[in-house]
Amino acid sequence: MTGFIIRRLLSISVTFIIVSILIFTMMHAIPGGPFDGGEMPLPPAVREKMMAQFGLDQPVWVQYLKYMSGVIRLDFGVPFQSPGETMFSLLADAWLPSLVLGGLGVLIGAPLGILLGIAAALHRNTWIDYLASAVATIGLTVPVFVTSMLLILIFAVWLNWFPASGWGEPINWVLPITAYATIPMATYARYTRSAMLDTLNKPFVTVLRAKGLTENKIIYGHVLRNSAIPMVTVFLPMFIGTATGSIFVEAMFRVPGLGSYFVSSIRTRDYPLEMALMLMLTVMFCVAYLISDVAYALLNPRIRYGDRKG
Repeated sequence: MTGFIIRRLLSISVTFIIVSILIFTMMHAIPGGPFDGGEMPLPPAVREKMMAQFGLDQPVWVQYLKYMSGVIRLDFGVPFQSPGETMFSLLADAWLPSLVLGGLGVLIGAPLGILLGIAAALHRNTWIDYLASAVATIGLTVPVFVTSMLLILIFAVWLNWFPASGWGEPINWVLPITAYATIPMATYARYTRSAMLDTLNKPFVTVLRAKGLTENKIIYGHVLRNSAIPMVTVFLPMFIGTATGSIFVEAMFRVPGLGSYFVSSIRTRDYPLEMALMLMLTVMFCVAYLISDVAYALLNPRIRYGDRKG
């Protein structure tokens, strides 16, 4: 296990470098720049001064090396759209809305999906199975911005139960959390149904039934425990992916979270902010998958990552 963790940490380092190169290159390949001025262009002298101040007049590879040397020291640069703030202080204010909405979306959607998956597996080829599968399929195939628009149209416009946008009051959280919850609910419904059906067909289930164990003891004492193993691998990455902000959900409901910074950093060519967000997500996803793999091995002692001695 120790060797596996070391190899994964090395792999994370390589992934981090590759992602940083790709993102930095693609950012500078997009036409335009942070000081082009848009509809109100800056005077050429002012623009050149600003470019020189932030080092944007140097070759891309020089800019990359300087930026990464700062990242090693945990210095992610100065956001162009707010030069008076550090990157950490700017993102700290956006973390709470994304974490609250995304975290609650996963914590609500995942249990609902698990219950749907269990119901579908235990009532295979019945109307319950078909209904649960239909809900899961719709949740996975319908884009989240369409779901958000439908929620706004039905519950904010037609029924006038909840506000269509905003942040601050708990009532403003209901529709965004519901939109967030659709993806984890649908994903876990599919994972749980598949894992449950696979476990129910295992020989040990037949043996347990032959020994006279009740169906409830078999399902809740053995089948669910073994079916939980593959579901563990998707929880942390899904939690991070949702809790760090969905661009479309936060844009639709005007939530001042990390997703809104993604949009603004791309629109304004805020290179330091865009890089900080992408590198942060890269590290978080890599660490989440590492933790998931370790948890997978702990839940199933038969798994040994690269351990030849077993």
